[in-house]
Amino acid sequence: MATKKKAAPIQDDARDASLRVSKRMRDSLKATAAVMGRPLYDVTNEAINSYLSTVKLGDPLKAIRAGARGRK
Repeated sequence: MATKKKAAPIQDDARDASLRVSKRMRDSLKATAAVMGRPLYDVTNEAINSYLSTVKLGDPLKAIRAGARGRK
């Protein structure tokens, strides 16, 4: 007796969503670079730098420096 394969349920997990967003972002960067007539890596680097300038990051080396002083 042959068994019927069950269809895999469609999962909309966070990984799938992040892949869709990444693909959309990549496509957007490619289109922007093409319209501007510039290399894709230049446009990508500018987009990354623009994003990082808006993100509030603490000084990651501050904790390392503080920890290094305590170990004498």
